[in-house]
Amino acid sequence: MEIAVETPAGSLAGQRHDGVDRFLGIPYAAAPVGALRLRSPRPVPGWAGIRRVDHIGPAAPQHLAGSQTWLNEPIACMDEDCLTLNVWAPADACDAPVLVWFHGGATRNGHGGAAACDGFRLAREHGIVVVTVNYRLGPLGGLAHPELTDPETGTCANWGMQDKIASLRWLRDSIAGFGGDPRKMTIAGQSSGAANVVLIAQNPDCEGLFCGVIAQSPPLFQPPMFVGLDDAAEYTEAVAAALGTSVAGLRDLDGSDLVRREAALLRDVDFTRRFPRPRTAPTLDGRLVHAWPHDGVLADVPLLIGFTRDEARFWYDLALPDGTRLSALTPPEPGAPFEAALARLIALHYPFEPTPSPAATFAAYGFAMPDAGSAAIWLAIYSDLVFRAPILQYATRHARRGSPAFLYDFAWPLAVTGGTPHAACVPFVFGTHRHPHLAPKIGVDVDATVAAAMAAWATFIRHGTPATPTHDWPGLNPGLPLDAAEAMSIGRDGMLFGPLHGANRLASWPAMQQMGDAD
Repeated sequence: MEIAVETPAGSLAGQRHDGVDRFLGIPYAAAPVGALRLRSPRPVPGWAGIRRVDHIGPAAPQHLAGSQTWLNEPIACMDEDCLTLNVWAPADACDAPVLVWFHGGATRNGHGGAAACDGFRLAREHGIVVVTVNYRLGPLGGLAHPELTDPETGTCANWGMQDKIASLRWLRDSIAGFGGDPRKMTIAGQSSGAANVVLIAQNPDCEGLFCGVIAQSPPLFQPPMFVGLDDAAEYTEAVAAALGTSVAGLRDLDGSDLVRREAALLRDVDFTRRFPRPRTAPTLDGRLVHAWPHDGVLADVPLLIGFTRDEARFWYDLALPDGTRLSALTPPEPGAPFEAALARLIALHYPFEPTPSPAATFAAYGFAMPDAGSAAIWLAIYSDLVFRAPILQYATRHARRGSPAFLYDFAWPLAVTGGTPHAACVPFVFGTHRHPHLAPKIGVDVDATVAAAMAAWATFIRHGTPATPTHDWPGLNPGLPLDAAEAMSIGRDGMLFGPLHGANRLASWPAMQQMGDAD
């Protein structure tokens, strides 16, 4: 059945099926091509007549490979004209709460039309209006330089983040037509999408665009993983020179070609010797991003935040059911290679003083994990240092400021690896675990846990407080010592609130021993 909606830009025609209205591939900003390439998003031009929105829009140009294919099925269509969003709304919804989802993928992969984040079940079973968003990725979303300054906005960086903010402003003005309440919009994401959500929620200019934040496994990085404007500009100059153009001339290149050629540079030995990783957002530009998460202040709204039990397996131990290995990395060998690799990891990810020594860190984890080999210890350190410790500290700081913070530890063991890697939480939240791309990887007997997770997330979106059908979910108590920290564990035993797994390991980091002292 066709269903019509009026928006400020014009009329849309979607489809009603099984109690849910679907509007797919809605443009929320002008196509970022030609003169608008590497510029701030512009308002979407209006249209006459009725525009049919019954197909997922193209994904941003990208190279999808390796671990990124675990969650994302092959992408049918990619195009630089990608600034669209999708809406699933309960039929005849009125003033319903809204979930706005920003996908992950290191700001270089993924799209809002992936099967894993289909909003149908949340809309039908929980009365939530669900929105998923496409935005610019890779160099198109993140190259930064003063010579790229947009004359209308004065910004020169973070184009993909600007797309996200533009989508929120479009939804503020348009979501009522779909039955959603613009005052009840929760912004959410996983991985880089979650990091962007945190940065948006720290930006005072975005106040009023959301009433709550869900951050699933956000990488709360520091330089050099995230970079300042000078470092980002250096990278942009190097890319332009390697492609035989000026910084301003990057706007004249075809977007898909720019993505392909920049990816080729990242496989070039000489280029990667200078730039081991791309510097393509987020960028500390002083306009959209004023502070990194460990220094910034989240808006005074409820926060639902957490991690998977074995985050590191995504990069080190991820495989398909047929045994095909997806992970590109292997743990370092014991002894000197391990200590050298740990020193590099600490330098990349530990933003506080004093910096722990690799030897002391290895000893602490060996004591906490007496039966583990060096590979298991490496995965635990990586998961804790890169994700779990920063997330717990961020949630504690938010709670100490008097704002509600709810912590989870996602621990469902996957069918193949036996652990719970980064990104494993997404199909549980959306109830998409039965999709053919996902079902063999997740395994069986999962329906009850999926239903409980969906209910908890939906309750948070509706009320700002998560709850399961059988358990309340207390807010994080910042007064508890670290070894008594509590979280909602989501695993084979369902959803159980209690002591945080691995708190004794986390306590070995100096910054965790003094959580909040600098607040």
